[in-house]
Amino acid sequence: MTTAAFPPSSPVRTRPFPAWPRPPQGLSERLEQLLASGHWWQSGDGAAEELESWLRAEHQALSCVAVANGTVALEISFRALDIGPGDEVIVPATTFVSSATAVSTVGATPVPVDVDPTTWCLDLDRAAEALTPRTRAVVVVHLAGQPANLPAARSFCDRHGLALVEDSAQATTASWGAHRVGTVGDITTTSFQAAKLLPGGDGGAVLIKSDPQLARRVELLANCGRPRGSGSYAFELIGTNARISEFAAATVMAHVAEYEELWRIRDQTAGRLRRALQCIDPGMVLPPHPEVTRHDWYMFMLQIPATWREAGLGNIAFTAHLNAQGIPAAVIYPPWHHVPAYRGALGDTPVAGHAGEHGIWLHHRLLLDSDTAEDVATAVMHLTEAAAASALQPGGHHAH
Repeated sequence: MTTAAFPPSSPVRTRPFPAWPRPPQGLSERLEQLLASGHWWQSGDGAAEELESWLRAEHQALSCVAVANGTVALEISFRALDIGPGDEVIVPATTFVSSATAVSTVGATPVPVDVDPTTWCLDLDRAAEALTPRTRAVVVVHLAGQPANLPAARSFCDRHGLALVEDSAQATTASWGAHRVGTVGDITTTSFQAAKLLPGGDGGAVLIKSDPQLARRVELLANCGRPRGSGSYAFELIGTNARISEFAAATVMAHVAEYEELWRIRDQTAGRLRRALQCIDPGMVLPPHPEVTRHDWYMFMLQIPATWREAGLGNIAFTAHLNAQGIPAAVIYPPWHHVPAYRGALGDTPVAGHAGEHGIWLHHRLLLDSDTAEDVATAVMHLTEAAAASALQPGGHHAH
């Protein structure tokens, strides 16, 4: 199908949104001290250990190992759990592809499972249907800053004798009820990639809740197979060099001081934006689940309203119009098993397919601007009016 163009109009927004990442206060001093110290790699008592200590305390974890990025954090986690060829790992179909490729990298099979229609996080009822004797672990992804149902996921894994892995790349302090992300899974991974809420340019971490043997395996795997600080050539297992850069760790720690204030601004802006869009069409907003007590707002998620879907409008066209109005927007991930790397992979995931076709998100940097709610709502209203006017014209049918 072809896409009829909406009538051109002047952009609602011409002023740029806040940049991200941005240097926080104190970063220059931290980096200058690091440069002068000559302590440029993770070898003990440096920025990496400071970051690990902070994360361990924040999440009440037994152990934390900072690593090079969020993808390698997942790979090391699966290796530490001794997951490999012949094993299966349940992975929500709506997530960045690394949640699945990390499983494939260790030789196991990622199994795509559909997501819940209210959160777009893993649907545990569908996960139950996907269980086989080869299932070893379940990955829950805290999508866009909204936590998955952690108590239900913990109960599910305990009931079936499975490891629970929290992929927390997109959430730092979010909570489901009394359960904070990173405190329920056997292993939690996070990311400090430049777009993330705590950016280090790149970097990641692996948090181990309570298992000392698992914690030791993670430490060895991330440090070439030997304990950190050891100069011995007696490598205990086949590991890799996954150490985080001291410069990345120092950058993350500089962002920690301003995190709570930025979260407060994001949360307030997200509330105003949600209310403004619900006045236009309640079906456009994917609100936080009622049991979510804290949303991190890594992304603000929208979906094409049902009336627009019925007219054939998809998220590619909608995001193009938002961008033309000066509102940076992007489509949400398609199901990961639909990408070329997994061509032919099986998985009946209609909700994830809906999210991929009709889901839109706005990066958290937009939520740091006091005018965002009004500007986005105005841009959406312009599109609503333009779509209505175009629909009255012969051939005025919209599609992807």
